[in-house]
This record gives sequence, C-alpha cells and structure tokens, in this order.
Amino acid sequence: MEYDEFTHTNRYVYVDWDMSSRCNYSCYYCTPESHDNKINFPKLSDAIALVDKITIEYADVKDFAIYNLLGGEPTIWTELPAFSRYVKQANSKNIIQLLTNGNRTVHWWKRNAAYIDKIILTVHVAQADIVELVEKFNLLANDMYIDFQVAMDIAVFDKCIADYYYAYNNLHNNISLYAKPLRTVLSANELMPYTIEQDYIIKNLPSKWGRELEFQSPLIKKYKGDIVDPAVNINKLVLNKENNWKDWACWVGIDTITINRTGDIKIGTSCNPDLVLGNISNLNFKIPMIPVRCRYDICSCFADIGTTKIKNYDLPMIFK
Repeated sequence: MEYDEFTHTNRYVYVDWDMSSRCNYSCYYCTPESHDNKINFPKLSDAIALVDKITIEYADVKDFAIYNLLGGEPTIWTELPAFSRYVKQANSKNIIQLLTNGNRTVHWWKRNAAYIDKIILTVHVAQADIVELVEKFNLLANDMYIDFQVAMDIAVFDKCIADYYYAYNNLHNNISLYAKPLRTVLSANELMPYTIEQDYIIKNLPSKWGRELEFQSPLIKKYKGDIVDPAVNINKLVLNKENNWKDWACWVGIDTITINRTGDIKIGTSCNPDLVLGNISNLNFKIPMIPVRCRYDICSCFADIGTTKIKNYDLPMIFK
C-alpha cells in the first residue's frame, strides 16, 4: 500500500552537530576529513550563543531541543561539561545526546552523567574491545540511557557477529542493542556490498531494548490519514531501500537543524549543500520555518530520515 505521509508528533528540534574532526579512531569507512584532527571544537562562547538562538527561534514551534553531538569523538572536547550544563540551563527540558565510541573511563562518565541524558555508543569492531566496552557501560547502565549500535563492518563481518552476540548475552538489561548497517563511506548513499547471506543475518539479529527516554513518539506511515505502519524501524527501512521521498515536502530545518564541523549551520545533514544559513561565528540570520522539497532519490542520513515528510504538499516550500 502506497503511503502519503511519514511523520511523528515530536515536539522537539533535533540539533545534529558535527563538532570537529578530532578522533582517537581512524575507521576506513569514515572519510579522512572526519578524523584528520585539523578542525578543532568550537569556542564555548560561540556554542552558547547558538544554543540561545535555537532556544529563541524555535520557541513557537518546539518545546525543547535535542543536541546530538558527534564529530570525530565529542568526549575529547574539554568544554563539553560546561556546554552541557549551559544547555540544561537554557531549557531544563533540553536533552544532550552523544554519538561516541565510548573511549572515556568509567570515572569520566560518572562525573558527567548528570548533564548527559543519552549516549549512542558505536562499536567499531576492528578497533574496539567488546568485553571492555560491555563491562564499562554495564557499570553506567543506571546513570544514563545507553544504546549500543554494532557497526556491521564488511571487512570483519564474522567478528561483528561474534561481538554482537557477546553484547547480546552480557549487556545489562537497561542497555539497548542493535546492528548498524554501514554505507561504503559514511557520507555516501550506498550500503556496503553485503552478500545476500550477510544481509539476511543483519536483518535477523536479535535486538535488546533497554531503558528508553520517553520524549520520542514512533515514526509512522500514513495512507490518507490512516496509520499503515505504527512503528517504523529506521535500520530496516534503510536495509530494505525504502528511504525514498523525492519531491515530498521534508521538515529538515524544522524538525532538525544541522551544524557541520566548520561551523556552518544548514538545512539537511548530508543533503542540500546549498542551504547554508550562516556560521556559528556570525549568527545574523533567521531560520526559515517552512519545509523543503526533496531533490534526492535516497535519504542517507538517519537524522534526516526521522523528519516529517508529506507527499503532494501544497503550501510554501523551499525549492517549490
């Protein structure tokens, strides 16, 4: 059945913030520019000014913001604790989420847990010790919300499966676990060339669902207003190549806003390179609150996939 709306009822703006190119890993499926250590983290004063701008400009359409911090490895940023405290000060409902490889010690995580709501820990199998990671984060399972996503690296696929099952059998029940299919390069559209057997294995790995933050409503598909699929799984959507909404109205810029590692603030994460609004060093611009007409055959960013999309939308759009 063909649907005409892909939506949710979330009352937050998702701030997808690629903060630097500093990382302690050098995964081959990341572009060299994402871990070459050439671009440092933003000035704390600039980061705080952007939080203020987002708080003010989204006040009429959103209740709070989720700051998804990534880019290289965000826990390397020495100002992260001060920034996280300010985000909570700006709006007590705001959420800090880190996309991390989990390299910091248990003591570091314990010290900062009060201002970090959730971590999405990517297990980069070729460089990580799954036993160490499981033991470490089991000790933190009551301090924050934790997702383990095991990157399905085709170069070490058998080890990925072995590590996945070790995590499945040993992780604390509060921690979620799922497989992450990888693209050839994280900025590309194409998935790694998994064999039919590998694709089947990934799709059928058992997941664990630990504690979840209660702010999210599920992604749903609608057909003329009726719900078709009440809970869309983004990983399976990508594996099944159902992430195509060309010419639909897309709520990037309303449901999400992106800051790349050079400080450019833009609409769309990996899409719409021409929709740069400004830079973190100069915030003299307004954020438009209208959707964008999708120009792409494939939506390749998980943050952008999670935005509202409506087919045959007749109201004003960017690229109408």
